[in-house]
Amino acid sequence: MILRTDPFRDFRDPFGLLSTATRPAPMPVDIYRKDDAYLAQIDVPGVVADSIDVTVRRNVITISAQPARPDESSLELLLHERPVGTLTRSIALGEEIDVANIQADYVNGVLFLHLPIAETARPRRINIRHGESHEISA
Repeated sequence: MILRTDPFRDFRDPFGLLSTATRPAPMPVDIYRKDDAYLAQIDVPGVVADSIDVTVRRNVITISAQPARPDESSLELLLHERPVGTLTRSIALGEEIDVANIQADYVNGVLFLHLPIAETARPRRINIRHGESHEISA
């Protein structure tokens, strides 16, 4: 389960200008569930792999990246649409992640993450004993 609420959305984009049909939000994400893992694809074009930082705390994954910018000291900027500064995206997943086994690959501007679900967060079958009588006591 992916939690789709973002309690800070209105603070980051109070007028709805950053994510519109003509200007999508930076770092669009697709997340899939396959067996006991999440698979994430995050678009981070124009970023050097060494400037990407991925952190996980319990069930929240945070991706930060620093887009490369040319030396603009001798350039005249005519149109500015690309984001400047550090891009950050946090995603809350439904279960805790097995941090020790996360795999990350960066190919052609797309960050691929394999996020296995922690063993403690996986469903378990409980055996039910039968044939014994028990009384409920307070």
